Amino acid sequence: MSDKITLEEGWRLAIEKEREAQQFYKQLLEMTDDAALQSLLRFLADQEVRHEQLLQDEYDRMFMPEN
Repeated sequence: MSDKITLEEGWRLAIEKEREAQQFYKQLLEMTDDAALQSLLRFLADQEVRHEQLLQDEYDRMFMPEN
């Protein structure tokens, strides 16, 4: 197995990491009752949603131009 990945694989990996980060913040959110921390975690999870969408849109533009 090669240690190298393609550009397309790199994009897919970045999108997956954004999804994982969303889940991470959501799991932490369930572990606290601190309102300030909840606010921060919601903000961070929302940012990851935005990042995922930006990456997905660019991925679609680059690798799925017929859509």
